[in-house]
Amino acid sequence: MPVLYDVVSSYGNAVIQSNTLYQQLPFYLVKNEVKTFMQKNIFDQLYGKIDWVANQGDTMKGVTPQRSPVGRSFFFPNQIAILANKDIYTVTESQETGQVKAHKYESYQFNFLPSFQVFWDTYLQFQDKVIAENIALSNNQFIETNMWFNASNVYLCGTGLVSGCPTVMGNAAGNVAGSKTAAWLVALVAGNGSAGTGVQQNLRLRDLYRAQMLLQVDLAAPSFDGVKNMEKDNEGVKGKFVLVTSAESWLNFRYDPDVNVLKSINLDILFGDFMGSLFGLMTVKCTQFPIRFNTINTVDGAGNVLWAAGTPIAPEIFNSTSNKWEPNPYYTSLTSAPYEISWLLGADYAKTIKVGPPPREFATTSMSGQKFYKMQWNGEIRLTDQVIITNADGTFELNTYGEQLKFQSKLTHGYLVGERRNAFPIIQERARPALQSA
Repeated sequence: MPVLYDVVSSYGNAVIQSNTLYQQLPFYLVKNEVKTFMQKNIFDQLYGKIDWVANQGDTMKGVTPQRSPVGRSFFFPNQIAILANKDIYTVTESQETGQVKAHKYESYQFNFLPSFQVFWDTYLQFQDKVIAENIALSNNQFIETNMWFNASNVYLCGTGLVSGCPTVMGNAAGNVAGSKTAAWLVALVAGNGSAGTGVQQNLRLRDLYRAQMLLQVDLAAPSFDGVKNMEKDNEGVKGKFVLVTSAESWLNFRYDPDVNVLKSINLDILFGDFMGSLFGLMTVKCTQFPIRFNTINTVDGAGNVLWAAGTPIAPEIFNSTSNKWEPNPYYTSLTSAPYEISWLLGADYAKTIKVGPPPREFATTSMSGQKFYKMQWNGEIRLTDQVIITNADGTFELNTYGEQLKFQSKLTHGYLVGERRNAFPIIQERARPALQSA
């Protein structure tokens, strides 16, 4: 396997096939990381507001001022000749706490010859990109995991909004009491056996229009005023809500039953990192790895359970025959992974700890070396020679000659609940256009 998840400690030598001239690393690698983080860390661009501080405690506390509610529709002030009545407004506070998490990422060791010969053109550059990409993806998954378990509302395609959903944080086994367990998800999708409930269809424009009404009107969620942690602002997000969905769902819209009715639908491509706008109200962002699952156990040809009912299916696998990664056929199949989760997001649904280097600092050519070496950021990838060498006879020694190197990084994850009503997941059946028209 080319990756080992959640191990306590592991290292080994990477295989280097050839050598080319070594070049200076720092600026090039950081620019590589900036680009990777912006491409892969979707939710960080929307909710990454909390500045990372080294050695911070394990608990975050958020205090959100709450305005007075609008308590009337008719308004009858007294005539000017009569003593005027008055309104008195108070401000209250809501508090939420969140746990700060940490995870380490590193490469295998590789040999660095003292004559400055290393496999730079492919190995170092590619290895740095792989770690940066996985840091961004892991943080994206961490945020989405917290978003899912903290969502008090869930939208079911073809049925509508389900309120009062469990909000206790779950676990990998999917069995924490009071949380969105795997069994709860299976029952929700099936509609508990009641007719006209559960997930009934794929994500359609009519569902999105209704979901938008619910989010903006019934739940009074605010729109976004821009993006964060990106090289430049994306004007297409300002004043709009954000739909995070798969490319599969996005491509289905062209063949939606209502596409000819909704003549005003706007699918223009916007500048920046987002796809386009729907109804002039929401901007679309495609995610490469949406959560997909089945309501029955996903099994292999021998009947072995690969993924239990209601648990997310892995997007990719490693082919030990070709030594290549490839899309997981159980994940791409509409049969083994018939359900998918999209998101309709408003502003202030959550706050998360920022990940990655500050992109604007590295977007210009005026970045000085002195300023560069003073900077630190969450998930910074370092090239280090502080490793232990295992000799052929099984003995250990320090890397005193500096011949062995490895990349390493430590990431601090943090999620703080904001306004739970400001966003919700959308559970949909997966579908693709028929090969022939009806």
